[in-house]
Amino acid sequence: MYNLTAADFADTGQWRLLLKIGEHGLEAFLENTLHPEIEPQQLCSVKWDAKRDDLCREIEEAVYNNPRLLDDFATRIILYDPRTLFVPTQIAEESAGAEAELYNKVYIAEESDVMTDRDSDITAVWSLAPGVKGFLMRSFPGARITCNLMEKVRELRKTNNRLTVYADIREDETDFIFLNGKELMSASTHSLPQEEIRPFIMNLLDVYGYKPEDAEVVIR
Repeated sequence: MYNLTAADFADTGQWRLLLKIGEHGLEAFLENTLHPEIEPQQLCSVKWDAKRDDLCREIEEAVYNNPRLLDDFATRIILYDPRTLFVPTQIAEESAGAEAELYNKVYIAEESDVMTDRDSDITAVWSLAPGVKGFLMRSFPGARITCNLMEKVRELRKTNNRLTVYADIREDETDFIFLNGKELMSASTHSLPQEEIRPFIMNLLDVYGYKPEDAEVVIR
């Protein structure tokens, strides 16, 4: 394995910054673009217990207290937001502002705070907190910004070829992604005790008219 030197760390051109931001904290990693065998190097990890309206301030403080995050890295940002809505891309593109209008039928957010990402025929729409979109766009111009659920749906659709429910457990939340081949049936995030995960999956299948034996269940 390649042994990193101080010069390697100083060369921003060979690193990609990965920022993971959610309701309860921020993590930052550097991924080496020249030597993929090198494990991501953690830059910082910041936790908070804040109300949604205070979330942008917490993110700002975390970034300014770790100034290396603002170095000239190619940057990818993944936002973890349980209030993520999936809509057909065709509908999302019907008119300017359609995504925010659709989002506000389920959740509440200012149009300027609504963010989107697309994977062919489906579009994810989310709004982590007031002001977050503006801060990220100003502080990380050119960064690729997506949300956790879309990131997972995009990757799973590349290989999934049957009726499958995926449950990705992480700390205090679980992501549930229900696919029929490449077709997205459902994607959501819930805070559930471990013993309630499988019953939730069984109920999800029942809601869509399937029996447990009809689908593969992947809990990871």
